[in-house]
Amino acid sequence: MAKSTAKAESLARQLKDILKLRTSAGIRQLGATIDEVREQKDANAWPMLFVSNGSEAAGQPVVAVRISGTDAVSKDILGNALTSFAPHLAEVAFEDAVAADSIIKDAVVSELSKMGLRIQVKRIAAATAVTEASMNAATAELDIEDVQWPTKST
Repeated sequence: MAKSTAKAESLARQLKDILKLRTSAGIRQLGATIDEVREQKDANAWPMLFVSNGSEAAGQPVVAVRISGTDAVSKDILGNALTSFAPHLAEVAFEDAVAADSIIKDAVVSELSKMGLRIQVKRIAAATAVTEASMNAATAELDIEDVQWPTKST
């Protein structure tokens, strides 16, 4: 089934612009060394952002965000599942035991909460790099749905 990633990509660009501003040389609101916001696509073509100090190895301050569409629960007139235009899901992953990650994660969640998204926060085991694979393997320790949308995915 074809899907549109346009809204997810737009939200990711918007979040990237905000985070780039927060990490710019004169501001540095996320810590003195946090200065990189990198984009990539996951295996399903959904946009991801990685906020870091340039190194995404285990033990380094890295927070990953993936924005994806969710099932609208409703079916179309042919009975096919829908991936709704809204709401979307934002998954935020960070490595446990890296102190700087908590500050970055809180800033990211704060910005995402303004966008009307369902937000899941995932803690990656200590000494494990924050990657798409580790994010997929982790379970959400926090799951907040936007109460404004009547069609729920859960």
